[in-house]
Amino acid sequence: MSTELIVFGAIAILLGVGLLSAARRFYPRLDLAEEALSSIRLLTALIAAVLLLTGLGLILVGLVG
Repeated sequence: MSTELIVFGAIAILLGVGLLSAARRFYPRLDLAEEALSSIRLLTALIAAVLLLTGLGLILVGLVG
């Protein structure tokens, strides 16, 4: 068990969740066209998904390895 990997995984998960919650709070305030707003939402979702999956992977490797 590697404590560092588990900690880094938890940090990555927290960053992903924090990004999603911040985006949910600030998106209604943006004055953008609907196409631009949907592109920004998609990009944010992709970044958050990468962070969440990386965090889960690090935790899994930390527990197994």
